[in-house]
Amino acid sequence: MKGVKFFSATDLAVGDYLNRAEKIILNFNENKEHPFNDILELYNCTLYIENKVFFPEWSVEHREKLKEHCKIIKGFIARYFSNIDEMNIELLVKTLHWQYKEDFLKLFVQYQLKDRIDEKIFANMLTKNLFSITQVCQQPKLVEHYETLVKYFFLGRPSNAELLFDKYAVGSKINKKQIHFPKSLTKDEVNVLISNYINSRECNTKYLQLIINNHNTKEFSVTDEHRWKAKKRKESIEEELFKNSTGVSFEYNILFQKDAPKLVEYKLNRTQVKIIYDQTYLEQERGFETILNNFIWLFEFIDINGRINFVSNNNSTRTSFLDAIQLKSKRDYPINKAFKVNETLTDAAIVLYYSLLKKQNIRLENILEWFFKVYLKENFGVSNYVFIAPSEGSSYKEKCRDILPEIEYVLQQFKGYVDYGEINHEMLALSSSGIAFSQIPSLIKNKYIYKKDTLNPIFYYLFSDQTLLGYLENPEKDSATFYDLLAKHKVHIDEFKDYQRTELQYLIDNEYISINNGILKWSNPERVKILYELYHYDVISMYRLPDILQAEVNLMHQENLVRFESSLLTKSEQDMIDYYLNNSKFQNGPQLRNKYAHGRLGNAANSNKDINYKNYLLILKLLIAIVIKINEDFCLYEKIKK
Repeated sequence: MKGVKFFSATDLAVGDYLNRAEKIILNFNENKEHPFNDILELYNCTLYIENKVFFPEWSVEHREKLKEHCKIIKGFIARYFSNIDEMNIELLVKTLHWQYKEDFLKLFVQYQLKDRIDEKIFANMLTKNLFSITQVCQQPKLVEHYETLVKYFFLGRPSNAELLFDKYAVGSKINKKQIHFPKSLTKDEVNVLISNYINSRECNTKYLQLIINNHNTKEFSVTDEHRWKAKKRKESIEEELFKNSTGVSFEYNILFQKDAPKLVEYKLNRTQVKIIYDQTYLEQERGFETILNNFIWLFEFIDINGRINFVSNNNSTRTSFLDAIQLKSKRDYPINKAFKVNETLTDAAIVLYYSLLKKQNIRLENILEWFFKVYLKENFGVSNYVFIAPSEGSSYKEKCRDILPEIEYVLQQFKGYVDYGEINHEMLALSSSGIAFSQIPSLIKNKYIYKKDTLNPIFYYLFSDQTLLGYLENPEKDSATFYDLLAKHKVHIDEFKDYQRTELQYLIDNEYISINNGILKWSNPERVKILYELYHYDVISMYRLPDILQAEVNLMHQENLVRFESSLLTKSEQDMIDYYLNNSKFQNGPQLRNKYAHGRLGNAANSNKDINYKNYLLILKLLIAIVIKINEDFCLYEKIKK
């Protein structure tokens, strides 16, 4: 069956369905026989008109004609539902196509069938799986009217625990619908359901992970016992699943090689990324400033616009299929494939470089101490900056505990300098509160550029692979996005199909593209460059742009398309550091500061030197990124002053 179905006004299938809906509405004949599925299809046809989904070429008169026909159809549907009762409802629902079952339950409520269908009949249909408890729970009035019955069926199957997490824990889930539960559902009953789910054959490792990471609220919580049991169950399932699996491996190799032909060389194939650094250069160039610069220019901790490279950015690369189907909590830091790759590469770089420097009798910690005490004073006149590196002889567990408060104080000192023009340790000592990464200001006014929501339509048309504007039915030119199409090919207006013209007209009317002898061109290439950066990286550092692009940004600001903010770290950088160190914003991170500050390491971490060593180098990586950002702030400030 391929009947008309209304999903939303912006769904990709709108064009095809709207064509068919128009014909069905205009050809409707009340005197013809209409099977039950046709009744639900008619209902979906009227939804397009009710939601004002029209083709641009439809005249006002034609639209009004469709509205009048829909009124007649809705009256017919109401009369049809008035004839449904206990005698015929089950026979009708048995014939119903799956795509119309949710629509049927909406109309069940709308036309007051609950007053004619008792609990016994409703329970019989649930028992026979004519519709699911999930579909019922999407209708609050059904849950309220059949409360005892709904509660019985909800608690009767362990897998229904997933509905609790869908409602209270899961963030962005495709086609997520609002779920309602019986008000009489108790906390003890919920706890039993979660326990049964963990022990059941139906449990899903993605939901087990949600149990482990769940951030408890007044609305919904899990016990520590649930977390522990879910962790053990997940480990057991994964061990069994991957026991005999060969899989497809992909390797990331970071190598230091003596007398390498290039300072840094990338080698890629289908199963491996290999990055080779010239070890001879790294051993010879031992100046403290050069060593810190190596994290910028060789190990690429930041990009050309001064943004930290190992943050999670959902727009930085196209989302993979695995990223799209991944189940994520509302409070999960967005980890995708691109983030994991960058994390792996930068982690490996600091492990190797830290070890190489140590063999050269150079402590990276001493270089960081030099940066705050010597470099900032000599280059920018900043006195009294304090940073005390962990002692060389301490264990890595002790180093972790020692360096974390130093990082916080480094940031507090920077904030004090921005606020007052000097570092006043006596005043800082009187502060009893910590500092959030979002609270650290910049010396520079209007440092970062962020988009406003008014840009969302143009982002969609230029950069989304959902518009089909990059598709010309020409294999030599077909591209994922409209931006890719124009960036790589010479394109004539006649190559586009009629259904694409409306979106193209939007780009022309808003002066993003122009047509010269039939060829499409960017009307304002500078603005498109800015849009590209904002879409793919969420933020731009204003004063790292050339003057011509800065001028364009100021125009966009006047047009209310972008906004400025001033902070040391971008929002995505703040989130990334929060993810690694805290659990106040994200629940799926290592929570290193909390674990070392509150002694929540567990026996394994306390006795495992490797884990503490790995954590320490991760903390050093974050500190190096902060050092780079502080240096950049001072450098840009000096440049702007001049």
